[in-house]
Amino acid sequence: MSFSRRAFLGGGLAAPAMLRAGQVLTGAGLALPLAATRASAEPKFHSFQLGETEIIVLSDGGLSLPASTLAANVPDADRAAFLEVNGHDPITRASPLNITLVRRGDALVLVDTGAGMNFFETAGQLADSIEEAGIDREAVTHVALTHAHPDHVWGIIDDFDETERFPNAAYLIGAAEWDFWMDPDFIANNPEALHSFGLGAQRNLNAVAEKTERVGADHAVVPGVTMIATPGHTPGHMSVLVEDGGQQLLVLGDALTHSSVSFAKPDWQPSSDQQPEIAAATRRRLLDRAATDGLMLIGYHLPWPGVGRAEAKDGAWRYVPAS
Repeated sequence: MSFSRRAFLGGGLAAPAMLRAGQVLTGAGLALPLAATRASAEPKFHSFQLGETEIIVLSDGGLSLPASTLAANVPDADRAAFLEVNGHDPITRASPLNITLVRRGDALVLVDTGAGMNFFETAGQLADSIEEAGIDREAVTHVALTHAHPDHVWGIIDDFDETERFPNAAYLIGAAEWDFWMDPDFIANNPEALHSFGLGAQRNLNAVAEKTERVGADHAVVPGVTMIATPGHTPGHMSVLVEDGGQQLLVLGDALTHSSVSFAKPDWQPSSDQQPEIAAATRRRLLDRAATDGLMLIGYHLPWPGVGRAEAKDGAWRYVPAS
């Protein structure tokens, strides 16, 4: 399958047209209203040490979605009541975009590339955040992609001149994830609601295909930085485990996406999970490990800067943000 930049920017893909219409598609193919307000995080970056490794969280802006996307398998009244009790808006879901950069020795590993400028008008701020953090994009040595949804891979290439945003980086992605999105028969094999996602993934991944390694579980990006299998949100979703100085940090991607629902109600099924039952099992496994082993977590969509831990509570878990 091939398509031109003109088709992409001129309406050949659904995403830009849906932005103009005030809607966007979830990964499960639901058309949702798009908030018109611009999201921002202050400051644009947050850094801390994990042993000798520097961790930098960069803001790509944020999304504003209906709260119904948090649980497609739960009655509206039950979901709304839970959200209100836990201090959340029962109607609208604010979803930050927190991108992790790992500086370890001579390696600079970026986990995901953000949404670019053609997904949500409130996203696409990674370039500004990197500049504010004083980081040279050309110094990024590796890009580890957790999965190929728009807000994670549409920032691979510049939307205007099609140049790579991280030209000196080697790319890594789960082999199962690559195979799903890069299927030459993707359009024929998937519902229409996913077509724009697939075309956008193929446009961006094709741009770096020759420098992308398709990996399996427990693949070391660099020593101490490992990609682990966390499937369900997408077929080949992976998270990134960072280890240094006897400490462990798990960069979740979209394995856990909400500070209350994902932790206290792991069996509730977000509408963006492409394999809901597998995703729920993954959440339970990750939460048990995180609470038992005391892992530090960074969630792509958890409240800025997305850094915290999981604690066991009442037969489930709760999210404890880092102080």
